[in-house]
Order: sequence, then structure tokens, then C-alpha cells
Amino acid sequence: MKLKDEIKKYAIEKLDMDYCGIANVERLSGAPQGNRPTDLLPGAKSVVVMAVKLSLGAVQTIFRAYEDGLRHAQCIYGTYAYSLFPNYYLKFAAYEMARFLEKKGYMSTPVPSGPGSAGAPLSNRHAAVAAGIGEFGWLSIVMTKDYGPKIRIVSVITRADIEPDPMYPGQTFCNPEKCGICVKICPTQAISPTRSKTVKMGDRELTYGWVDFPRCMIGTQGLTTKTLGFKDFDFPENPTVQDVQKALQEMDPRQKGEVIGGVPAYHCGKCLAYCPVGPKDWLNTVSNLKLT
Repeated sequence: MKLKDEIKKYAIEKLDMDYCGIANVERLSGAPQGNRPTDLLPGAKSVVVMAVKLSLGAVQTIFRAYEDGLRHAQCIYGTYAYSLFPNYYLKFAAYEMARFLEKKGYMSTPVPSGPGSAGAPLSNRHAAVAAGIGEFGWLSIVMTKDYGPKIRIVSVITRADIEPDPMYPGQTFCNPEKCGICVKICPTQAISPTRSKTVKMGDRELTYGWVDFPRCMIGTQGLTTKTLGFKDFDFPENPTVQDVQKALQEMDPRQKGEVIGGVPAYHCGKCLAYCPVGPKDWLNTVSNLKLT
């Protein structure tokens, strides 16, 4: 059995991953200096990328929180589909895959999953696109044809020289001109309807929507009543990360008991949940489609 086949078999059958793809390091050479695979592991040849499908039952609690007024349901999404369980699960899988490859003689570096200060020095979402697992949706996160953006991703950089998987051409199943739900549903208007970002991977240029990160943080960290926070903060028109950090220090004390990993980061998730790409009839099955 070829090494590539062994890796995928191990990822799917032993580590219980739903997706596994391979990228060569050249596809990620356009990353910022210090965040390229070869910066983190000199001599690296490939990146093994794995992903899991999120529990649909956990994701649909976003609808229960926003459409049915069950604010407390958000903690289910946060624990099982956002911050806590998926990321620990993926970090374990990356560690085991690195050990698997090193037992075969290839030095390998597992990359953490998850955002923030404990997050990845290599972009797992860019690695997933480079490995052919999915493509960028307009909302800037990775989506697959069968599950949309309802996945979480982790990577392992390795010195093994593995044949890369083919990439998607881009905008195969996300059409922002015909859809635009992620733009409409964003409570803080963080996703631009027109502004975009372009990255080069190998011989391809891939484009996705521009996301204002501080605005996104305002929503995901519950600093507005639009994402079921207890109070609205007076942010400037163009907020900065420092503005968000200051607001976090002044957060309603009741929310400080809702933290996961030190910050209340399970609010929102609406762009991921309301995206129609993925399981058949997802939105019609679990939501009343209140796109406001």
C-alpha cells in the first residue's frame, strides 16, 4: 500500500476523521513569512490535512438560541461545535498522525486546531483548500460540497514527500451573487458584500469575501445584544482588536461565567449555521429562515 493510502486509511478508520487530503508545501508558500510549512519544519515536503463533520444537532442549537429565544442553548454549540470538544479531538488526531508518520521515518509537526493565542501558526483553512478537502466560501471559511462549512480542520506538516490531492477550482458550490445569506445574516456586518481577498496557491488565484476580524470578534464574543450578549458596547465605526479587548474587560459579570478557554467565544456562529451548502434541505429542516 502506498504511503498516501496508508495515511488516509489511518485518518479515516483509526482516528475517526471524515476527510483527509494532502497538499505539497509549494501550494502554501505564499503564506506570511514565519507561517509557511517550511518555516515551522525545515525540509518539509507535504501537509496532511484532516477534518471532522460537526454534529448537526449541536449546530442547530444556534437556531434555537436566535429563533426560539433559548439563549442558554448556545453553550451546546460552543462546547460541541466550536471551541471545546472539536478542537481537542482534532489536536489529539494531529498528534497521533505525527507519531504515525515519525514511526515510518518522517519527521512531522502537528499543528494545533482552533483560533486565538492557542491557535495555529499555520492556517488550517488554507491548508484544507490546498489539500483539496474543500474550497473557500464567501464567508472566508472552508466548505465541502456535502457538508458546507460545518467542519473543523487540523494539519500535520511532514518531511514525507507525498503526491498531493487535486484542488477544487474555486467557487464551485458557493455562489455569493445568487446567495449572499452569510452577508445578510451577520449581526455585526463583518462580511463584506463586495470587498474580497485573493490568495495564490500554486498556479491558482482563489478569491473569497473580506471579513472584518474585530467586527467578527464583537459578535462571537458576545459584546452586542445582537448575538445575545447582555449589553451593547459603543464601538467606533472601524473597531480595532484593542477596542474589543477593552470591551471584554468591561463585560457584564454574568457573561464571565460563560467562558470557554478564557473568553466567551461561543456566541453567534450564524454564518456557518445558515449557509445552505451542505446536507440536503438543511435550512428548511431545522430553521424558520429568519434571515435578519
